[in-house]
Amino acid sequence: MQVRGSDDTLQFADKFRNYSKEDGHAYKKMNNKKFVLRRKSKLYCPNCKTKNNLNSIYCKECGTLLEDISKRTYDFSISNILSNISLKDSFKVAGFTTLILFAISIVLKLILRVSLGNYVSYISTFDLLLLINGGNLNILTNANSMMNYGNYYNFAFQICSLALLVLPVICMVVSYNIFMKQKNTDELTLVRQAIGVGVIYGIILTVLALVSRNSLSIGGGYLSSGYSLVYGVSFLSVLVRGILLGFLSILYIGTKKEYIQNNMYLGIFKQVVNTVFLGYFIVFVLLVLGYFIGLSYVYEFGISGSISNINIFVVISQLAAYIWGFANLNPVTIGNQNLFLTNIFSTSLSIDFKLCLIAFIALSALILLISGIKLNNKYKTHAKKTTLIFSGFYAILMGVLAVFTCVNVNGGSLLGYNVQMNMSIIFTLIISFIYSFIVTFIGFKLNNWD
Repeated sequence: MQVRGSDDTLQFADKFRNYSKEDGHAYKKMNNKKFVLRRKSKLYCPNCKTKNNLNSIYCKECGTLLEDISKRTYDFSISNILSNISLKDSFKVAGFTTLILFAISIVLKLILRVSLGNYVSYISTFDLLLLINGGNLNILTNANSMMNYGNYYNFAFQICSLALLVLPVICMVVSYNIFMKQKNTDELTLVRQAIGVGVIYGIILTVLALVSRNSLSIGGGYLSSGYSLVYGVSFLSVLVRGILLGFLSILYIGTKKEYIQNNMYLGIFKQVVNTVFLGYFIVFVLLVLGYFIGLSYVYEFGISGSISNINIFVVISQLAAYIWGFANLNPVTIGNQNLFLTNIFSTSLSIDFKLCLIAFIALSALILLISGIKLNNKYKTHAKKTTLIFSGFYAILMGVLAVFTCVNVNGGSLLGYNVQMNMSIIFTLIISFIYSFIVTFIGFKLNNWD
């Protein structure tokens, strides 16, 4: 077809051609992420068995189409994933995240100097960075006075604060958008990116934990008490939490809408994250409202003395995680209270807060029922398979929540007090899976009733 008009008009028409008028090659490469052309046979025509060139689209003998349209699939085998991870890009994201957190740690140390004075000099910037990522601080003391020589006291401070964990997640998002977002072209690439960043980030935190161990001597004098301290962040704790932080953060923020449509697992994963966050956020808001209307649950748990100098919103953000865990029927320890569905009315908590805990259980059931309905709307068939995948991801995410919210201050005989706030990881995994499967499956089936 000839385009009439001036030279400018012809140039304009050429600009929007899809194929060359000389040899017919395509100007624009169509990038379809759902479908792909595949050869029915590498060399021989499936109809007449004539040998053709690899680039042939039609058989040269009978004209049969040699290519077929099929749904695009990816090889998610472990060997294929690990063999193509970009270590360079992963290191860029994990390294830049660490640099941002290092700068934040310097600012935090200056802020802490106001309240702690010269004592803050005993805390290194690396220690703060590792504690922000949920590292466990271990302290070994040795009494070396003349009257009390050789007595050892062990301290363990395991304080994972959800309020602080927001910082590495935000830094991870910033680093990902700078160095890796443009290269996220499909689901397989995203999984590789998430694994690479998680492993590299965990290794970086582990190296920092190993090189930042400190020793300190306090006291001295002939009859005075003196102590030598060796303290540092557990490298194993930051290795595990670093891998989880990097992997889950990249996998969530990198999941695009088309991935959710093409890949059921990624779609369900993102729905699980949204479900857990929604439940936690509602519990947090309700606990804040309860605090301001006079509910004394902070004092009833017996932790008010240990948190007197901590912002109340930081405390409630931590308590909300345990209450949400309890709402999913998991056993929870908060201060001097061991909460489980079977013993809730035998605890010393006020009747008002006991009723609130029952209401939270009803809330979690409602949220999971709605999740089951949403699963039905997206995946009409295979109710058991869909809910099993959902429950598996849900249990894993609740287990991760248990890992990142564990508070265990073991003061030993020298300090004379212990503070515990945690969820059992094993029980959380098992109970969350069973509970979420039952309730979500009911919600899935309810949506089929007209």
